[in-house]
Amino acid sequence: MDHFSAPGGAKRPHRPCRPSVSMRVAVLPLLDFWRQNRSVILLGAAALIAIAVLVWFILRRRPDDFPEIKLKKKSQSLENDMTLIEGRQETPVRSAFSPGIYGKIEVTVNDQQLSTYLITDNPLTIGRDPAQALAIIQEAIVSKLHCSIFYRDGQVVIKDLNSTNGTYVNEEKISEQALQDHDVVYLGKKGTIKIVYHK
Repeated sequence: MDHFSAPGGAKRPHRPCRPSVSMRVAVLPLLDFWRQNRSVILLGAAALIAIAVLVWFILRRRPDDFPEIKLKKKSQSLENDMTLIEGRQETPVRSAFSPGIYGKIEVTVNDQQLSTYLITDNPLTIGRDPAQALAIIQEAIVSKLHCSIFYRDGQVVIKDLNSTNGTYVNEEKISEQALQDHDVVYLGKKGTIKIVYHK
C-alpha cells in the first residue's frame, strides 16, 4: 500500500522517515571535523600506507637482494684472516667424495710410453677389454682383465686377476704384492709391456 487510510475514508500522503534528532547531533560533529581537517587526514592515511608498504618490503627481502652487504662481510673476514701465520699450512682433510691420490703408473709398450694413470681410492683395473678394464692395453699378451692396482692399509698393492700370461714385479711372478717406488711390473714374461709405479 502506498498510502495509509485516515478516518472517514480520507487518504493521508506518506511522509518519508527523517533521521532522529539524536542521530543528526552525532553525525554533525564528524562531518564538521572532516571538512576542517580533510587534508590532514588524507596525508596521515597516505603516510600510514607508505609505512606499511616499506615494512612489507623489509620483511620479505632476502639476503640475495643486497649483494653489497655480503661483500662487506667477506672483506671483514679476510682482514681477520690476515692475522694467521702464513708459513703454516694445514693438511687438507679428504672427504669421502674426493678420492686420495697414492701415486701413478706409467704404461710402456715396446719402450714407447703409452699413458699415465693415477692410483686413487678406486681400484685401477688393467686389461685388454674396454668393457672390464679402466686402463686399456690393446696387446695380445694382455688378458681381457689382467690385473688390478689398489690402495689398502697404507700400501699400493697389485693383484693378478688369473691372467693367462701372468703378472711380474721386478721379473718375479706374483699373485699379489705391495708396490714400492719405481717398481717395474711386466704383463707377461716377455717384458714388452712394462708398468712403472711412482709414489
